[in-house]
Amino acid sequence: MSEPAVVTTRDDDIDRLVRMAGTFLLRNSAEGTFDLHLRLRDIGRAYGVQVRSMVMMEGLLVVVTHADGRQVSDVVHAQPSLERLDLVSHYKQLDRRMVAGELTVAEAIHRLDELETRPPPYPWWIRFVGVMLFAAGFAPSVQANWRQLGGSLILGAVMAAVYLVGERVAMLRTMLPLVAATAVSLVAFSVLRIAHAHGGPVLVMVPALFVMIPGDFLCAAAAEIAVGQFTVGTIRLAQSFLVLFELAAGVIIGAAISGAGTASLISSTTVDNMPWIVTVLAWVPFTLGMALTFCARRRDVIWLLLGVYLAWGVQLLGTWFFGTVAGTFLAALVLTLVGVWLGRHPERPPTLVIILGGVFVLTVGSMALRGLTTLAGGHLLESFHDLANFTEIAGALTFGLIVGTSIGVAVLRRLRSPPRAVPSLF
Repeated sequence: MSEPAVVTTRDDDIDRLVRMAGTFLLRNSAEGTFDLHLRLRDIGRAYGVQVRSMVMMEGLLVVVTHADGRQVSDVVHAQPSLERLDLVSHYKQLDRRMVAGELTVAEAIHRLDELETRPPPYPWWIRFVGVMLFAAGFAPSVQANWRQLGGSLILGAVMAAVYLVGERVAMLRTMLPLVAATAVSLVAFSVLRIAHAHGGPVLVMVPALFVMIPGDFLCAAAAEIAVGQFTVGTIRLAQSFLVLFELAAGVIIGAAISGAGTASLISSTTVDNMPWIVTVLAWVPFTLGMALTFCARRRDVIWLLLGVYLAWGVQLLGTWFFGTVAGTFLAALVLTLVGVWLGRHPERPPTLVIILGGVFVLTVGSMALRGLTTLAGGHLLESFHDLANFTEIAGALTFGLIVGTSIGVAVLRRLRSPPRAVPSLF
């Protein structure tokens, strides 16, 4: 006897659409879940239902109330990540069309299905080069030293190999920060002999490890807590520190196996022997590497580059006049204001994509990593100095992002811009 056909109604399709949209938004919420519930609410309203939701970091509880009073609840699971910026940009267009009522439920589901199955825009070997460019482009801002730049290219290749393999091997992915940091540390100490390098070993490894340092995660967590999303913010904060501890443990393991020992994990005097123009221009390969690593659309690269230079330039001037903390706050504030303003246009990438490069420039996770590894080496005062700097700069960056978003959205609403044109991230 054949199985009876399953008949779906329009209400079932709406429930499915809300569930699919919630899963997508949760999976791409690495930079925060601030307006996720508002997005689902607006999608539901466009299709005649009321949607309420509660975020639990990797889980989302959704309750859909239909016009006849019937309620359907569901829980979706997704691990927040930052792997496919192209999907984030494409979703902005889809979200706008759904909320505007331009798509039927069936059409919206079909478009979401297409989005979820869209192949990456770049092959693996181009992303491999992207991770190397990401590390090498960041190196001059850490220490403008030619040897540092060469070491960053080599260590960036090591990180690229582990990072891309980790995306495909589930067992490795669960402990990827530890494995990646150990591999980078072993090559750095055993092959590059960086135990007595200028600036200290950790400073040499930071550009290669930067792709996994959760500085943006830490800031997103602090921002979520600051705006009252205590549960998801606290969980994200705990996960961020876990990744930091894994990275620090990998560096320590590599130092121990190579024979350099944890006593070598201390900062020393930096030596800058590059022309300043090299540091300025290095942000171009950094941005290109970030776009390739995280699969940004080609036409969005220019916006990423704008965010990078805007954040770097404002921080440079602000630090010059007011000090590091105030400079970081001003850079985050200006970056977010400009990102919200530019992101309101439907044909431009979302605010998240515009400001992401700048957030990476301002990120502070490397300070925390250096503080943890220095502490493991027994250098108490240096460790506390790094961790204190991390706390100050992280606070300035977080509140700059919060204030910038709040002011930007408020100004655009006062100018009577459509509310859907001023999202905080997408």
